[in-house]
Amino acid sequence: MSLAETSCCEYVGHAIQEQRTNLSSRWLERLVALLPVDANAVFTSTDLLDHVPLLLEEIGKYVAAPEAPDIAANTVVTQHARQMGQLRHRQRASVHQVLREYDLLSEVLDEFLDECTTTLASSPDAAGCLKASRRIGRGVRVLMQITVATFINEYTDMITDQAARLDQFNRAVSHELRNVLGTVQFSAALLTNGSAPTPPDSQRVLTTLRRNTGRALQILRSLEKLPRTGLLPADSPSEQLIDLDELVDEVFRQLRDMAEARDVTLRAAKDLPRLYIDTGKLELVLVNLVANAIKYSDRKKGDRFVEIAVATRDDVHDIRVRDNGIGIPTEAVGKVFERFHRAHQHLDGALGTDGTGLGLAIVDECVKSMRADIRVESEEGVGTEFVLTVPAKGSAEPTGDVD
Repeated sequence: MSLAETSCCEYVGHAIQEQRTNLSSRWLERLVALLPVDANAVFTSTDLLDHVPLLLEEIGKYVAAPEAPDIAANTVVTQHARQMGQLRHRQRASVHQVLREYDLLSEVLDEFLDECTTTLASSPDAAGCLKASRRIGRGVRVLMQITVATFINEYTDMITDQAARLDQFNRAVSHELRNVLGTVQFSAALLTNGSAPTPPDSQRVLTTLRRNTGRALQILRSLEKLPRTGLLPADSPSEQLIDLDELVDEVFRQLRDMAEARDVTLRAAKDLPRLYIDTGKLELVLVNLVANAIKYSDRKKGDRFVEIAVATRDDVHDIRVRDNGIGIPTEAVGKVFERFHRAHQHLDGALGTDGTGLGLAIVDECVKSMRADIRVESEEGVGTEFVLTVPAKGSAEPTGDVD
C-alpha cells in the first residue's frame, strides 16, 4: 500500500478516534508511574478519564481532515478543553501538573503515530507522516493552551473571591474589636477620672471591663484558628485519605470533658467511610459543630446527646451532626453562619455559656475552602442537625446505625 499525503492523515486520525480509550489508558499508566504518591491523591474522581477520550477524539478528527479549519476554531474542541481546565482546578491540580499531563499525552500520540506507520504493508509517504505529526502536535498544543488559560482564570477568580471575603472579614472583626475596646477605654476613664465615685458604680464599671476584655480575648483566640481555614489561601493542597472513624474519635476526645460536665452523650455511627479531604479543616468543622451542640444541650431532657452519622448518595457523603438540644429560633436559622451572630446570647446566664459568634463563621469558611456544602435544620425544643456534604473522593464503606 502506498499512502498519499491526505490518506496518511486520514488513516492516523481515524486510528486515534478508534483507539481513544486505549490511548487514554496508556496515558494514565505512564502518568501514574511518574507520581510519588497514590494515584487517588491526584485522580480524585473518574471525571478526568471521562474527559481525556473526548479530547483525543477531537484531535483525531482534526488530524483526519487536513483541509479543515484550524483546531483552535472548533467550538467543540474549545469547550472540551475549557471543561478540562475547570475540572483540574476543582481537583486542585497545579499548572505544572496540567502541563506535564499534556506533555505525556503528546508522547503517547507520537509513539502511536510510529506504530501506525510501521504496521502498514508499505512505507507511507514521508510528507504525509510529517503532516500528521504536525497536526497531532498542533492539536495537543491548542488543547493545552486553552486548558491552562481556563485553569489560570479559575484560580484567579478563586483568589479574587478569597481576597474579597478576607477584606469583608477584616472589616467585621475590626468593627467588633473597636466596639469592645471603646467600651473598655470608656470604663477605664470612668475609674481613673473620678466619674464613678461610689462602690456600686465602681463595681458595675469593673464588671463591664471584665466582660469586654474577656470578649476581646475570645475574639483573638478565634482569630488564631483562621490560618487553617479558607479565608487564607493554602500554600498547597492538604487533602489526604483518612478514616472518619478515627477523626470523630479525636473530636470526641477533645470535647469529652465538656460533654461530661453537661451530661451529654457523644455517639457516632459504626463503620464511617474513608474520606479524601483536608483533615485539619474537617476536624475544625466537627469540633465547632459538636461543641455548639454540647453548649446548647437541653437541661430539661434526661437523655442529652450529640451524634455523628454519614449517608452516601450520588458520589457525595452527607456528614450529619445531630443533637436534641434547645434548638434554634426559626428567624435565626438563616443567620447562624454570619460573623458575630449568636442566636442564644440572651441565654448565656441561664446556660452558663458565652462566645464570640465566630465559631460557625469559621465553619462556613472551612466548608467553602473544602469545596463542600453545609445546611442546618432546627426546631426549638426538639434539636438541631447540621449536614456537611463532601465529595466522595476516596473509597467509601457503608455506614451503620448509630450506637
